[in-house]
Amino acid sequence: MLTTGAVGDAFRLANEFGKAGGDEPPYRLSVLSDEGGLVPSSSSILIWTQNLERYSLTDFHAFFVACRDGDETMESNGRFLSWISRHGSIASRGIQQGASLAVVCKNPLQSIVPIFFFDDGSVGASAGSSVTPTDLALAQIERDMNSDTARKIARELQTNYVEQNKSELDDASIVTTTEKIRESARWIRENYSKAISVAQAAESAAMSKRNFQRRFKCEFGITPLEYLLRTRFEVVRTMLRNTDLPVDKIARRCGMGDGNRLGRLFKERYGVSPTQYRAQQHIKSEERWLTPEEAWNSTTDSLR
Repeated sequence: MLTTGAVGDAFRLANEFGKAGGDEPPYRLSVLSDEGGLVPSSSSILIWTQNLERYSLTDFHAFFVACRDGDETMESNGRFLSWISRHGSIASRGIQQGASLAVVCKNPLQSIVPIFFFDDGSVGASAGSSVTPTDLALAQIERDMNSDTARKIARELQTNYVEQNKSELDDASIVTTTEKIRESARWIRENYSKAISVAQAAESAAMSKRNFQRRFKCEFGITPLEYLLRTRFEVVRTMLRNTDLPVDKIARRCGMGDGNRLGRLFKERYGVSPTQYRAQQHIKSEERWLTPEEAWNSTTDSLR
């Protein structure tokens, strides 16, 4: 209860600060157990939990595990290990209080999801570590939001959080939200020709769809869907300029359906049809290669 409560309080305050800024709450805390339902805590208080099997590892941004005796609990919990192994390959199994287990997803397009293990009996750090569950929650908030928000939350929690803890966290191989978003943008550019969705792009970043859309817009200033459309239109215009392929074939190669759909969307965006755009580009290309005399003759001819 102590650990779960400390982590939950940090993300609850992050949501409150997010609401104050007019944004949607950035976090949703889910409490899970092997079988779900009511689970007695170490203080004999019953907690309602959701079944672990309902989720995939990529449904989460970070995973905090309250347990006892670190390594022993990890080794004895076969169901939890099995659940992890189905979604990723365990990179390290040396668990200490305040340390993390980096889980590398099998899908190379997905990012690393950090899993943190802590003794359920104490919120403070163990003798071998200066990092507490609250410290790691605050560090995650700092990466996702900003340093000011993390410091405000630390003051509310009366926690002596300092940024030097980040050097200890770097060893846990935690991928920042910014890196996840940029990786997802790369994934979109590589898969633009396929019938991909925002949900798939969010999955490639190991984030929820709602949080992914919000963070993507913060990073690039546009929505993931608009980023995908711009990527596709960039390729469409390049193919219209440099090839003689039919519009219908260009549409299929760029994930834009058929020629009719591409024509409608293209005209909405650029004010001309793909065929008109191609003709304009060919004229501009020819004009660039005219000699001054030819250009003058062409101008005078048009004036007549």
